[in-house]
Amino acid sequence: MVTGAAGGIGSAIVRALIEQGAEVHGLDRDAGAQQALQQALPAGARYRPLRVDLANRVDCDRSLVELRGALAARCDILVNNAGLSELRAFDASDDALLDASFALNFDAAFRLTRSLLPELRASGRAAVINIASELALIGQPGFSVYCATKGALIAWTRALAVELAPERIRVNAVCPGPIDTPLLQREFDTYSDSSAARAAEVAAIPLGRLGKPSDIASVVAFLAGDGAAFTTGTAWTVDGGKTAR
Repeated sequence: MVTGAAGGIGSAIVRALIEQGAEVHGLDRDAGAQQALQQALPAGARYRPLRVDLANRVDCDRSLVELRGALAARCDILVNNAGLSELRAFDASDDALLDASFALNFDAAFRLTRSLLPELRASGRAAVINIASELALIGQPGFSVYCATKGALIAWTRALAVELAPERIRVNAVCPGPIDTPLLQREFDTYSDSSAARAAEVAAIPLGRLGKPSDIASVVAFLAGDGAAFTTGTAWTVDGGKTAR
């Protein structure tokens, strides 16, 4: 199962898991994007879309009933990818932004994983992968709320990995750097010169380019598979070397 499945990174994760033979249940609140993703997938792809607003507890709980029936009592892979990022100075970060950011970036992953524990336990080899961020590891002006939510996600990942290890449930996080998606472009567009903002971001990356959604998806697919059978409690940084400076 993949949340935020129809976004830039989410859709790449869906494709990567389908290529590995998975049947993917994709959760996203954007019905149009879900339809576009379905149409772009290869013929025969086993993809089941579910429209749900994960930040809305009532909507999430309602959808879990439908999802639990579709999973047939087993979930091998859970990717908590849905997230919210907004550039805003700390002194302008109101309670509404704080609540909305934690609701989607942390609370949704926590509650969804807790709700699906019976299905994850039934797998016998389940993998939970939380999509955090480089900004859980470094600070950046204008993202204090986002940094806090993603930092919480990594701390929870480590704690849960230790707690669930005896049940053969692995829990890892992936920390993307700047990934070339419409979401990142909208961030660049908040600056007076979006081209200059993009160029400055690229200049801060030792590998000299923005990441691609497939860069994240390939790491998620690895962590979901048997090749990572001895890997749990980690935070994989996929940022072109940005945080290594």
